Amino acid sequence: MGGKDLVLMGRVSGAFGVRGEIKVFSFGRGPEAFQRAGQIYVGPNPESARPLVLTGLREHGGRLLISAREVQSREQAAGLGGQWVYLPQASLPPLAEDEYYWYQLKNALVLDARGRELGRVKEIGDLGAHDLLLVQAPDGKEALIPVVEGVVLAVKAGEGRIIVDPPPGLLESQGWPEDGGRPDGPPNDL
Repeated sequence: MGGKDLVLMGRVSGAFGVRGEIKVFSFGRGPEAFQRAGQIYVGPNPESARPLVLTGLREHGGRLLISAREVQSREQAAGLGGQWVYLPQASLPPLAEDEYYWYQLKNALVLDARGRELGRVKEIGDLGAHDLLLVQAPDGKEALIPVVEGVVLAVKAGEGRIIVDPPPGLLESQGWPEDGGRPDGPPNDL
């Protein structure tokens, strides 16, 4: 399986118990995608991640505890600590029309409500209250934009576009020009 078919879904946080259970912090909302997949891929990046066949899966203390055929001891599980956990895209549950997976937004073009290009999504993160988009402008300038109603007007994951209306001062407080966009950039069509 190629790395491009894998989606980042968590990180190994260590071993659990003495039988080789792998403790995983999941980026998903539950264990369903892991159960559907039947295997995980673990490694420093998708290209070099190795498959592990699941033999058990349970939730404990806000983490997933995974048993894998290839991991038989606490030492083997502990050796995976810090590695990223990937799942095949095909194992992800289908979404409703207005939902999206984070990986679908990577590199999406971000436009303001007037159609001006602000940049592209470099990263997506969750700080508890809501998701945040890290947007990078063509000149390298970055801004954090909260994914909240009224700020994110439309997410068009299939088109690779996100329309935002940052509140006054949000971009400027992060070092952007006073008008919030690129001063020399022409408006784009939405």
